[in-house]
Amino acid sequence: MAASTSLSLCPYILCRKAGPRNRYISCSVGSPTPISTRRTKVPRKSSGRLDGARKSMEDSVQRKMEQFYEGTAGPPLRVLPIGGLGEIGMNCMLVGHYDRYILIDAGVMFPDYDELGVQKIIPDTTFIKKWSHKIEAVVITHGHEDHIGALPWVIPALDPHTPIYASSFTMELIKKRLKENGICVPSRLKVFKIRRRFKAGPFEIEPLRVTHSIPDCCGLVLRCADGTILHTGDWKIDESPLDGKTFDRQFLEELSKEGVTLMMSDSTNVLSPGRTISESAVADALLRHISGAKGRIITTQFASNIHRLGSIKAAADVTGRKLVFIGMSLRTYLDAAWKDGKAPIDPSTLVKAEDIDAYAPKDLIIVTTGSQAEPRAALNLASYGSSHSFKLNKEDVILYSAKVIPGNESRVMKMLNRISEIGSTIVIGKNEGLHTSGHGYRGELEEVLQIVKPQHFLPIHGELLFLKEHELLGKSTGIRHTTVIKNGEMLGVSHLRNRRVLSNGFSSLGKENLQLMYSDGDKAFGTSTELCVDERLRIASDGIIVVSMEILRPQKIDGMVENTLKGKIKITTRCLWLDKGKLLDTLHKAAHATLSSCPVNCPLAHMERTVSEVLRKTVRKYSGKRPEVIAIALENPAGVLSDELNENLSGNYNAGFRLPTLRKVVDGHPRRGPPNKMKVEDDGILHLENASEQSLLDDDAEAERFLPVEDTSTSIPDYTERLTPNTDDSDELEEHEPEVKSDGTASNGDDSEMTGSSTKVVKA
Repeated sequence: MAASTSLSLCPYILCRKAGPRNRYISCSVGSPTPISTRRTKVPRKSSGRLDGARKSMEDSVQRKMEQFYEGTAGPPLRVLPIGGLGEIGMNCMLVGHYDRYILIDAGVMFPDYDELGVQKIIPDTTFIKKWSHKIEAVVITHGHEDHIGALPWVIPALDPHTPIYASSFTMELIKKRLKENGICVPSRLKVFKIRRRFKAGPFEIEPLRVTHSIPDCCGLVLRCADGTILHTGDWKIDESPLDGKTFDRQFLEELSKEGVTLMMSDSTNVLSPGRTISESAVADALLRHISGAKGRIITTQFASNIHRLGSIKAAADVTGRKLVFIGMSLRTYLDAAWKDGKAPIDPSTLVKAEDIDAYAPKDLIIVTTGSQAEPRAALNLASYGSSHSFKLNKEDVILYSAKVIPGNESRVMKMLNRISEIGSTIVIGKNEGLHTSGHGYRGELEEVLQIVKPQHFLPIHGELLFLKEHELLGKSTGIRHTTVIKNGEMLGVSHLRNRRVLSNGFSSLGKENLQLMYSDGDKAFGTSTELCVDERLRIASDGIIVVSMEILRPQKIDGMVENTLKGKIKITTRCLWLDKGKLLDTLHKAAHATLSSCPVNCPLAHMERTVSEVLRKTVRKYSGKRPEVIAIALENPAGVLSDELNENLSGNYNAGFRLPTLRKVVDGHPRRGPPNKMKVEDDGILHLENASEQSLLDDDAEAERFLPVEDTSTSIPDYTERLTPNTDDSDELEEHEPEVKSDGTASNGDDSEMTGSSTKVVKA
């Protein structure tokens, strides 16, 4: 029942067939490619005579859908990708037999440049938790972060006894990752071996050896009574790998004879023609460049490529150089390989970073992180001259033995520009032979499709463009039944007993609306809304304004009741163009004028909401930006505001206060200075004229907030006039006096309370 309620329902047509005991249903479902569904026989329950009115047709169809999703009816093999389809990274997929599933991989995806404050993107753990009673095991193909990085969040979402299967080297990396996150589940961690079958959930699983850019990478063969599934994982065909463990082509040939119902294959490099070069060829290129260098060698590559580190170690031995590792991730992968017996380097033989200066440059090879110009990586810091481990110089030779990941081109180029400015020699480029991909090119993908000859083919791992191209490649090799799905779409597969049958065993079973989860690298974890991802970008682009208000309600003094709010406004901005202070002055004018239009007895929330909206419109009118405005209003119960207000009474000033209270403030001020001439105009407003003009020059910068002088040389609009209650202007900044909501709360995320006092300038 849980599955059917979580999936969006597809249009079904209920068909009746003569006979008292059986009914049939057929479904027509839209999909990326034409998919037909086999008619499935569903036995009718003998429920006897119904009480009351007969159930509607919709209820009958709904009941059949629930049986189709979760019962023993419908396609027996089911696939539901949670991540990794239509994107690079975050590989995570549910594969099941009827209503029993295993989870293959649980990886992370790294954020784009506009996802500020985010370190990792994680599959929808809320959905995994909802389906945890159906997930009987987790099986990991290899140890890259896009396949194991989400385990610290996925494991707590699963049932407490769900086992996690992985190869020995991959398991060492998993243990390290879980320990960093305070998770200790040793009894649930199970190690498998290549070509050794084991039982996991509804499947008998046999790991398949493939070659990749990390040790112990494997594909998975999943067998059950209703068919066989091949999941390749990440792979390439390396005819001469450094560890001698070649791609197991013979196993695939045997599997093809057995019959494969569904094949799912990596699509990352489907657009790259030809075949990848061997890691042995990269080792030869590294030796050639290191042997020809006279100065210090600095190499950078992906830390997980243990075979590449072995090539560098071999070149160091030939040339008589010592190795230095700089970067935490390098030590992490090397230590895991050492514990598993796969490390080509003894960690104890490495030169410590603090001993670099004790060796001549020609005697060292520095292996460092930072191939993608990560902000805190060693090579990137060295390009700024801020690394504590080593300093770059003109004699250094940088061997860039990696690929620039799409999206990192700009920052990598900036890092290389900084290194070039220092004068170091950079060796980079495809023609140098310093790097090879761990993902098979188009020629290798085609070869495996021709070997396996599956009944059905589903491209995985890659952008939607890659998946579509891989689908076309599958059709070109003679595979009739191929399709492309997206994350959250459940696909059903039925084994075709006769290969000559033209019918399709694919069935679309519905779609789950998944949501991405985000981690800031520390404790924060949640949806984009919970981590305010969009809000961070908006603030970075449009800025933020914080307005604090100290408010004094009108009081009855000497039998007179004031009609105007009094208060002090302080405005702080971040990430906002202020036009040399002109915009800030304009904001103060707008805030004071808006407050004066508020009723004296209105709630603080009403004042806050009103001023927030006006300031937001003021900035939009001034600079085209739409900043976030946060207003905080505090009501002062005292009879006199803070001393800062009184200190600003020098010069010509109209405070907007009524006579009795202001006379009390002025007479009691200790720094009053020379006597002031005081008179009351017809409008009832007190005007002060200080006898000393020099005192105005002595006021600090904050006094200008209370003594704004209009600059007629600029084109800044006079918001003080336009926001008065009597204005007839129809512009956006017209009189703003919205109704006070019954709950007194502010909208648009402005949850504080705020106000201000209007000011005028009376020239001497």
